Amino acid sequence: MRTPFHRTPRGLCLAPMAALALSARSARSAALVAFAALWAALACLPSWAQSSLSLQQAVAQASARSGLVSAAQAKVLAARERAVAAGQLPDPVLKFGVNNLPIDGPDRFSVRRDFMTMRSVSVMQELTRADKRSARTRRAETEGELAAAMRQATLADLQRDAATAWLERSFQESMAGLLQGQIV
Repeated sequence: MRTPFHRTPRGLCLAPMAALALSARSARSAALVAFAALWAALACLPSWAQSSLSLQQAVAQASARSGLVSAAQAKVLAARERAVAAGQLPDPVLKFGVNNLPIDGPDRFSVRRDFMTMRSVSVMQELTRADKRSARTRRAETEGELAAAMRQATLADLQRDAATAWLERSFQESMAGLLQGQIV
């Protein structure tokens, strides 16, 4: 009989056709081995894994440790800061300029020798009407409220997911206990 393993430069390997030629008997024995391994793994869980959190503790820890909630809180704070900035006048602008600067000839790059070269310094302030600034402030405040609502939705989703995961684990632990009770 041919063995299902063959030698490769990296060691032994299962022949591709041998995997397809498994009989029903070997499939049952493989399932039995897998079940025994699962039972042994559940029976040998460390004590720290067997002590589980309550549902409320799991949800509280998930809420406290989540990066999503922290990011959503940062968005809320940023939106509130933008609301304050939206009501302010824009910053004044200071400009320096040089016009008609020669780039060739004997007066090349000289600001003083050529009579056509002009230097300028200016200060500008954009004056926005008060009703436009208040409208911008209201819009930014509304965006802040939206960010706060999104934070609450993120927190609710996180708490739902944590509760679902806790219930799944609780179900799996109870099923493992029932299986162990049936085996013994």
